[in-house]
Amino acid sequence: MLSFLVLIPIILFLLYLGLIFESTGLLLLGFAAALFGVLSFFVLLWLRTKVRVELRIPIRMAEIDRPFGIQYEIHNDAFIPLKKISVGLKYSELRSRKWESARQVLRDVPKGTSMKAGRLRVGRAGYFEFLTAKTRVYDPFGIFFMSLKKKGIAHAMVLPRIEEVPVRLGEAVKHFYGEAMTYDELSPGHDPSEIFDVREFRDGDKLQRVHWKLSARMDELMVKENALPKTCPILIFMPEGDLEAQGILDYVTSLSFTLMDLKCGHYVIWHSVSRNDLLRVRVDDEESFYFAITAYLQDGAAGSPYDRLERYREKYRGEPFLHGIVADGEGRISLDGEPFEKVKDLPGELLLK
Repeated sequence: MLSFLVLIPIILFLLYLGLIFESTGLLLLGFAAALFGVLSFFVLLWLRTKVRVELRIPIRMAEIDRPFGIQYEIHNDAFIPLKKISVGLKYSELRSRKWESARQVLRDVPKGTSMKAGRLRVGRAGYFEFLTAKTRVYDPFGIFFMSLKKKGIAHAMVLPRIEEVPVRLGEAVKHFYGEAMTYDELSPGHDPSEIFDVREFRDGDKLQRVHWKLSARMDELMVKENALPKTCPILIFMPEGDLEAQGILDYVTSLSFTLMDLKCGHYVIWHSVSRNDLLRVRVDDEESFYFAITAYLQDGAAGSPYDRLERYREKYRGEPFLHGIVADGEGRISLDGEPFEKVKDLPGELLLK
């Protein structure tokens, strides 16, 4: 509608000049502009009811600062192709609701249903909602436009930057043992409550470990190997609230990835919005790492009214750990209940004894 408001003073100015100078040419030009504007107005009113734009994000995961693909499914039920459609995009991380905007122009839209592609770069991590706002359909000459009423919506996840964090693990972390509900599937251990495997007797094996029933059936001595509990010596509490303090999310995500790379199992923990409680995901490999990070970003991390480290001890009483790393929404972390420090002020190497 704004484009027509610009046309009105132009028409009036042409008519005024035509009357002042008694110029038939200027008067005809003014009337022609008025007729053209009226025709374009009614054509656009009609096109507005015949055109619909749906927003699609085929791959709903992207890396920060790298462009990802957006698709627009355009339904043009008019009998004429469109010169162009201008799509206004609004997007916001779901925690902050601070909207940013972009505009993309789609040209030469044919009749029927068609797909047009666009690219967008998002400069921070999080779970984002995308809206088509003020999508403009232009007249056949590409001069005047009207905004479409219906808005499209889509969601996508932007992952934080992952870089190696200097970490040194002490012997206590490397050989940590404690009660656990899960066991290592590749290595035997020393938990007599769970059997890892049964094998033939070897020199040096203790008679207490002989599986007597199976030995009688196999007619040779068989020995039980105990399981190794998959305990977690380290807890990482993800930042809560708005993710504006970008550095802290990059840091704790990179720390989790580094620990995984060092074969150090750990828990990624956050205060879940959907459950209103602490939620944890064990990270041992890349699959569990990406599952934990995407679950955290999608679920949201509400501000908790309690000390998360103490709440964890209360909820998982009896499960020991060595280190609790707590991140807040202000770019700071706390190690084992110590005062919070800015990530940029941390020593070059994080020592986890």
